[in-house]
Amino acid sequence: MTKDSRTDFPHADYTVYRCSAPVAGVHKAPDAGSAIDDQLLYGQRFHVASIVDDGWAYGQVQPLTGKQGGYVGFVDAGLLTEDGDAPAYKISALKAPVFSGADIKSPIQVFLSFGSRLSGAPAGDFIHTEQGFVHSRHVDDISAAQDDFLTLAAQYIGLPYVWGGKSADGVDCSGLVQTALWACGRDCPRDADQQEAALGSSVDIKPDLSGLKRGDLVFWKGHVGIMEDAQTLLHANGHFMTTLREPLNDAARRIQKSAGPITSIKRL
Repeated sequence: MTKDSRTDFPHADYTVYRCSAPVAGVHKAPDAGSAIDDQLLYGQRFHVASIVDDGWAYGQVQPLTGKQGGYVGFVDAGLLTEDGDAPAYKISALKAPVFSGADIKSPIQVFLSFGSRLSGAPAGDFIHTEQGFVHSRHVDDISAAQDDFLTLAAQYIGLPYVWGGKSADGVDCSGLVQTALWACGRDCPRDADQQEAALGSSVDIKPDLSGLKRGDLVFWKGHVGIMEDAQTLLHANGHFMTTLREPLNDAARRIQKSAGPITSIKRL
């Protein structure tokens, strides 16, 4: 097996931290101006091997489900806290307000994205967490799993396209697929090429792109989308700068001009 510089993390000694901000960027370099390849959500683990220049933590993203280690990079150490009690809850709404009190009229402290992890205890119609009060309709038990990854992915329609994004503020194509599959308890790597290699079984690519099913993953070089039905692709894309649905044939003709033809179709 060849090493992948995006995920290779040969460090036996590390400290487990969790993200303490609603979202934290995973940067290529210890510099706020460097590219963001991935994001941590609130409560997500990050294995830290060292603290480097000016308070940047070098480490590896830990998945919200599954066992594969994720991206290696740099996170502002001020957005991390050392690991404590295991979270008991996770955010089940696309974007959940955290209130200052157990009352929907109380001030909102912060918003947390789908998949964020929280500790807390029931307080009437709310969960009293370390961040504040989250309505019980916006959280699930940590062990709960979604039934349909495509239904979850469709909730992101209309959100901005954000390179490296995985939050309710915006996603990229592979971040959308990873987030949706994680919600169903399935392991999934971060990038489109990694997903193409790891997920599902191959489906024949017919000249008219027929024979596809709901939930099939369609891959191009550097891009991935999900079939919503036999003809409709759901994807986050930089052309429209949003997550949307469009006819697969239209998307394929447009994407071929910049990224080439479809490279594979995978059925989960």
